[in-house]
Amino acid sequence: MFYVYLLPVIIVDGAEQVAGIDLIHHALLQATDLPYVRRLIQDVTPEEHVGLSLECLSSRDPTTAEIFQYHEMVVIIPPNPDIIRARELLENSPDVITQPEMWELMRIFGRLHGIDC
Repeated sequence: MFYVYLLPVIIVDGAEQVAGIDLIHHALLQATDLPYVRRLIQDVTPEEHVGLSLECLSSRDPTTAEIFQYHEMVVIIPPNPDIIRARELLENSPDVITQPEMWELMRIFGRLHGIDC
């Protein structure tokens, strides 16, 4: 679900940071006429919407033009399945990785580095 949020800008260690930054991804963040307010257009999950609603000054449904602008400017690149699988093997393996998993990892790393296997 797409929403438009007006988020305050806070100063953290002398640098500007948008409130709710940890919930922002694949989004369009724009300056506004107000110096310490940014407009965020994002396709959010219900959980992200609740979090951003707590941080924002106001929220609303986007206009058709805003959704069109979002789709023109935000490019979402799907994750590489090889990287996802390598991460699964490395995160879920015990201290010793089995021989079949090692071979699978070698093939994945080969493909990621352009080596035909």
